Amino acid sequence: MSIERKRNLLRISREKARNPNFNGYPDKVVQQETILFNHKDTKSVSTEYSKTRIKTEIKSQNIGKNLYPDYIGKYKGETFVIAGCGSSLNLYAGEDFSKYYVIGVNDIERILTPDFLVVVNDVRTFTRGRWEFIRDSLSPVIFSHMDDPGPITRKDHLVKLKIGQRSQARLDQMQEVDHTMNSPYMAAIIAYQLGAKKIGMVGVDFTNNHFFSETGTHKLSKHIVNIDAEYMLLRTELEKRGVKVANLSPISQLQAWPKMNLSEFDSL
Repeated sequence: MSIERKRNLLRISREKARNPNFNGYPDKVVQQETILFNHKDTKSVSTEYSKTRIKTEIKSQNIGKNLYPDYIGKYKGETFVIAGCGSSLNLYAGEDFSKYYVIGVNDIERILTPDFLVVVNDVRTFTRGRWEFIRDSLSPVIFSHMDDPGPITRKDHLVKLKIGQRSQARLDQMQEVDHTMNSPYMAAIIAYQLGAKKIGMVGVDFTNNHFFSETGTHKLSKHIVNIDAEYMLLRTELEKRGVKVANLSPISQLQAWPKMNLSEFDSL
């Protein structure tokens, strides 16, 4: 059973997209149009959908078939970026993430190829042709708790993880990965278990639409207060262990992680 089905939280809710009220982000030219940051207007944001990819350089290797113990601590001291599928990814179209280890979720390969991919929802939970990007993933490591989440072209890239407890952030329980209502939370825990000393996240927005099209209201937006509390707990546990964290999205509804741009993140 997929995490998505297990959560049973598929009800659609309404939300208002939030405009970035944040300094330090360059305007992006996307599909011949400019995304403008109006710092005075916090009620709406116009999102363009980019065909320009974010540059990555794959540095990971498939070194085993289980997260524990095969990958634990193998990337000690590295900087990680967690890439969700929110529209803030478009703000980084054309940027170079090559110096980071990138953990992406779901169909992130529309815009970048991650070092690690996390897939905890099976094929039946995806719509609008999203599974094809997961099926043909080029990531050397595809983390999933399912033996066969759906048709995967490179099944030898699948690496098994064990699902832990809900919203506990037991970071040092290396045999399991605790979960919440969204995959990037698990990806951040995996980053820690791999050895991360600094973790940024982008595309974890809970605003309208994904980065690739106008997919409508985020189904978890009504849970944002609880989700923010869960990320605050995760931040607290990470910082206790000396891991620095940042939210690289100026439009994210999450307030628990400090917002900053790439330059500020690099200087942490």
